Amino acid sequence: MFLYKRIREARTEKKITQKQLADELTKRGRKTSNTAIANWESGLNSPDVDTVQLMCEIFEKDGNYFFDTNNNFRYASYQGINIEGLDENDIKELNRFVEFIKNKKKNENK
Repeated sequence: MFLYKRIREARTEKKITQKQLADELTKRGRKTSNTAIANWESGLNSPDVDTVQLMCEIFEKDGNYFFDTNNNFRYASYQGINIEGLDENDIKELNRFVEFIKNKKKNENK
């Protein structure tokens, strides 16, 4: 499922309006309008990585929810990070964080 569909799905599941989501994002430091939310939900634009991270917090969703990834890469186990004692879910969380940092750096370089 595409990002724009997931945003709308999460918002309607939480039973909040586009305006309420915009207000909540603004309150958390990401000035956003309900028009921006409408544009995201129609696929005209996409939120930046930091905004998606805030939406994860607001909707209480994992980042993979919005990107529909099923990657089972084990970056952490190959990059010198001590993963002893971590279970598969911990490793997946580390991998999501690695992807988040990569995307953030990529967006900073634009």
